[in-house]
Amino acid sequence: MRPLVSRTILATWLLAGAAFGHDFLGAESCEACHPDAWAAWQLSAHARSREVLSAQQQHDARCLMCHSPNEADQRVSEVSCETCHGGGQYYSARYVMRDKELARLTGLVDPTEKSCRACHDASSPSLRPFDFKEKLKVMDHWSAERKKREQREQKSQGGSAAESTEALVDR
Repeated sequence: MRPLVSRTILATWLLAGAAFGHDFLGAESCEACHPDAWAAWQLSAHARSREVLSAQQQHDARCLMCHSPNEADQRVSEVSCETCHGGGQYYSARYVMRDKELARLTGLVDPTEKSCRACHDASSPSLRPFDFKEKLKVMDHWSAERKKREQREQKSQGGSAAESTEALVDR
């Protein structure tokens, strides 16, 4: 009886570990809250990073390290949102994303030049020199959303100011 209990506990522990091992939700999970960023990513080379590899390269771990870095451990076969921003399992909830500090504490990563250079470096075959500032402009997926957010904030601040004025007039 004891070996059966031990095996059951071990199996449960292994399955739980496997379940927690995949903290990527997939780029589609980002689309609902970040439609403009998602659309920009869809059009980017990152979204098709694995597709550009030959059949032979798609089985070469050296190529997949950059073209599909999370395929083995996260089951994501391209350079996705979470490749750069970290697995979204814990920060993807709206209430977490609304609090920048909480989002970062729960796993949201702000990519840096260093993180980009993990793949975009001098040893990469057929890669042209990497100018971080120029590449940021090419892959801009945040400006449209920031602009919309700022407009919403301005409207809400303007609306609350007007409401406050009306409240004072009504007194």
